[in-house]
Amino acid sequence: MFNINDVQQTNVTIFIISLAVAVGLLFLTRKLLKISFPYFFMGLLGVILGLLIGSLAAVPLAKLPGAYGTWVPVIVNAFVTVAVLDLFLAQAKPASDFFHRLLQRLFGHETSPEASIIVDTSSLIDGRIEPIAASGFIIGNLLVPAFVLSELQKVADSDDPLKRAKGRRGLEVLDRMQHNPKISLEIIDEMETSREPVDLKLIKLAKKRNARILTVDFNLNRVAKIQKIAVLNVNELAESLKPSLIPGEEITVKIIQKGKEPSQGVGYLPDGTMIVVENGERLVGKEVNCEVVRIYHTVAGKMIFVQPKKRLVSQN
Repeated sequence: MFNINDVQQTNVTIFIISLAVAVGLLFLTRKLLKISFPYFFMGLLGVILGLLIGSLAAVPLAKLPGAYGTWVPVIVNAFVTVAVLDLFLAQAKPASDFFHRLLQRLFGHETSPEASIIVDTSSLIDGRIEPIAASGFIIGNLLVPAFVLSELQKVADSDDPLKRAKGRRGLEVLDRMQHNPKISLEIIDEMETSREPVDLKLIKLAKKRNARILTVDFNLNRVAKIQKIAVLNVNELAESLKPSLIPGEEITVKIIQKGKEPSQGVGYLPDGTMIVVENGERLVGKEVNCEVVRIYHTVAGKMIFVQPKKRLVSQN
């Protein structure tokens, strides 16, 4: 006899199953949206071809006697599908690069490899890359690898307040650069899962893409140059933009502290260049007219030695 309670119970069961399937599909879709297109496409193609090859391989195995004819084809089909899927995923990045170069050559828009510039963590934390890129002095596409973004996020989550502030500043700089129409910036997913240092990953990626590295890290700068990789060092750019002074030229300096040697005072130019004022210890806190005596070039930058003139400009 027809029982309406059974029907209602069945409908509730179907609803719960449908709801669970829908939530599962939603979760899967959210995960798939985070996967870059080459890996998604190659994975989908691998599953399709894997099922096709697995099904063809399973056809003769279905003739095995008893339960073997039922389960062996299923197991073989599953193993073949997973193997083909893994093979296609491993070739996703090379295939993407190959088709990218092929399309560039076909349509005549191939760009020079030198146009690619890989950005490291230190340059984002430093922040000067943003105004430099926005001004148009950087010619090329800025590439931020996913492992650099991950390192920047770790710095922003640090327990140390100073590191946390620097990491957050780097993330803010990156966010503003992404939304600046004057800056060509792309975050690339290289699927780097190795435990190698980030600097080594950057060097390998630069070699692979024949790209330059933009950094303010002194050690990365030296190692990259040793391995014949072109480096854009923001510190070197800033140093080259500092005004050039010659012995005998007059400048105005505010002496802010005593120097290391007796009777010396120390001041700084607006660009941060250290000025050592001979006989300037007694003039701390004052602005004085000085004459450039000599200039020393060091690894950290320039040091300018000056001699105060007799006339004071101002006194605090």
